[in-house]
Amino acid sequence: MESNSVAEFVYRHDNIKGIYMVFIASASVFLDVWDLTAFGFVLTFFRADLNPLGIMLGISIAAANIGAIGGAILGGYLTDRFGRKRLLMYNMAIFIVFAFLIAVSTNIYEFTIFRIIMGFSIGSDVATGFSYIYEYISRGQRNHYYSLWAYSFSVVALIAVGSVFLLDRAIHNDSVWRYIFVIGGIFAAIILLLRSRLTETPIWLYGNGKYRETRKVLRNVYGRDLDIKASEHKNNTGLKNLVSIFYRGLNREFLFAFSLNGIVGFIGWGFAFYITYMLEILKFLTFYQILEADAIIYSFGFAGAVISPLLAKHFGIYRAAVIPSIIAAISIFALFMAFSRILPVYSVIPLSIVIIFMNYSGPMAYNAVLNEFIPTSLRGIGNGWNYMFNKIMEAVSGLTAGAILVLVGLQFNAIILFLIVSIFTGIAVYTGRSKYFTKGYVSDFQTSPEE
Repeated sequence: MESNSVAEFVYRHDNIKGIYMVFIASASVFLDVWDLTAFGFVLTFFRADLNPLGIMLGISIAAANIGAIGGAILGGYLTDRFGRKRLLMYNMAIFIVFAFLIAVSTNIYEFTIFRIIMGFSIGSDVATGFSYIYEYISRGQRNHYYSLWAYSFSVVALIAVGSVFLLDRAIHNDSVWRYIFVIGGIFAAIILLLRSRLTETPIWLYGNGKYRETRKVLRNVYGRDLDIKASEHKNNTGLKNLVSIFYRGLNREFLFAFSLNGIVGFIGWGFAFYITYMLEILKFLTFYQILEADAIIYSFGFAGAVISPLLAKHFGIYRAAVIPSIIAAISIFALFMAFSRILPVYSVIPLSIVIIFMNYSGPMAYNAVLNEFIPTSLRGIGNGWNYMFNKIMEAVSGLTAGAILVLVGLQFNAIILFLIVSIFTGIAVYTGRSKYFTKGYVSDFQTSPEE
């Protein structure tokens, strides 16, 4: 077990408030997905309203990811140093302010600056939220929440389709996109209120010498009085930990986690974000028919999220992640053939279904897999690095795909996406043969090298 009795207790006992706690702590995941899907559905309205040029379209879209890059790594460090709950509160407050500022922005430059700052809060919050979750649920409960990203993407995407449909019916002008950020700000305000009732994680409290608070939290959450002894080892998080985390003999595991994030990032922002836009360019469906197609595509994404734990149970995380990645890469190449008119143009929709299904059942379901091997004392920094890499990939893919789609065309974006996803898939195939990933359920193996 981990080097303290508190971690041993938490990892062995289910948190009876697990579902509520996971939802509140991971709200930034839903906001991140809302930004990706809902904004993607109204991209044509945004272009008509603020009229960004090709390169500014890419920059404005990538702005949230650019901000999240800094937020992820800095937030990961700050949450290890100052606590999970404090960062969860600050991050959401920043998001609320800048979501509403985005909604009233008057030009593309204001929009981009506000979106960068909003993205910073999301990046910091995701790193903090995953650290909070994995320090408050048992190993057995992790099996239920491991596909959190995939569930979030599919469910929120379906909600976004319905919301955009209703907004377009109610608001007959190009300002529809602004209400997407208003809705996000309102949701964040509700989450901030609910988060005020959360407690700090007992593992962080114990690791930072706050023994009285640790006993109180364990009593309130688990109904148990644990005989807590002072630890000789106290967490001492410093800036050096941002680098020293890679000197623990786990670089192969980090590469596997990063490669999955690369696949997810490029499919998410190099393809999924632009599905509605690409279908509009092809001009064989009306706008409402495109929304219906979006709903069908993301319904299959939800199905992929549902089966991902079963795949991990029977095949292990390694196979459950890399096999769908390979199929997704092949499907992207077929998409290139459809855009080039080698395959029928209507095959774009079934191919999109396959790509999203495979992405959600495979790499997206396991892109937070590093929580299975990272030491608790460095979990925030580890999640920060992981999410930062994801956001770098999303920023690059969102920026380049936006420019390529506008300036060059659909088929060029597809072939570039195929090459990049294939490279990351190859890295995952090579690096994923680790003891942490080749077994079944996550509860079947150790949680970190300290255990």
